[in-house]
Amino acid sequence: MSDVDFGRAMGASCALHPGREATGTCARCGNFTCDACSLNGTSPRCPTCRERSGATFPLNRETWTFSKLWDVCWAAFQREWGMLSLAVLIYIGVSFGAQLLINVAVGIGAAADSGAVAAVLTLVGLVAQQLVQGLVQLGLLRVYFDVLHGGRVDVARLFSQMHKAVPYALTMLLVFAIVLVPLIILGVLGVLALMGTGLLSGIHLGADPSPSQVFDALVPIMGVLGLAFLVLVVPLTYLLLPLYLVQPELAYDDVPPSPIEVLRRSWAASRGQRLGMLGVGLVAGAVMVAGFFVCCVGVIPGMALAQLLIAGMFLSLRAPRDEAAESFPG
Repeated sequence: MSDVDFGRAMGASCALHPGREATGTCARCGNFTCDACSLNGTSPRCPTCRERSGATFPLNRETWTFSKLWDVCWAAFQREWGMLSLAVLIYIGVSFGAQLLINVAVGIGAAADSGAVAAVLTLVGLVAQQLVQGLVQLGLLRVYFDVLHGGRVDVARLFSQMHKAVPYALTMLLVFAIVLVPLIILGVLGVLALMGTGLLSGIHLGADPSPSQVFDALVPIMGVLGLAFLVLVVPLTYLLLPLYLVQPELAYDDVPPSPIEVLRRSWAASRGQRLGMLGVGLVAGAVMVAGFFVCCVGVIPGMALAQLLIAGMFLSLRAPRDEAAESFPG
């Protein structure tokens, strides 16, 4: 009789979560474990034994540095790089498949011979594509969390986040609004600056301007807009960097918090850490670019390693909550 059968047959409860049914036993201590404790069956040990054996994520806000983060993520990548690459490949395949939703919507709209219907269906297809792609991205993050907590890759976890469709959609709408507001402010300030300098009123291109005339007219305008961007780039970066952690925050808990709470936690995790976050993001981007230049063969592993770094950064920066006996959700 297997551990899982024994746990269920006896009607036992998890040793760490008495309210949950046991689905197995720890291979080290023999305590009953639930799906959350076993990382949905990917870890043979309970959280306590993983912690004793050093299998939990070893970094936190006080101890993390980029060097330590790289060492932890690189070790996890070396151990599971093949399956991580497979997970990324499946994610890319799903993304291409989701693109078909837009094509189908456009095709139906064209067959309807109505501009309004075509526009609505295209919008619906775009939303469906973004939703499917985003939910699978959350699943991919759960795969990274499993590996960084000492577990093995389970590609089925890619599709474990579909129940979060509504919270994900609402959170992304809120994020979109937050990103859109600074861009609108930047545009308004740019227009006001142009009006104040008289550049807009001073443009006289004539009926048939040459390319050089257009270029000469646009140079000062682009210069003013560029200056406005340089002035605002630091506050914009400060404001938008916490959004980097929104998707990991959504992926981490089985029952995601409200959109406002997701943003609050992301902001709390970023407090005092923005420079380090920016550095990790730049290195992750460099890893993906380097993978592309290795004859394109390294693109998939490069993406896996880069995203593993982001997931590790999130685990390092998670603001402590009232979770004294917390184990990674299953």
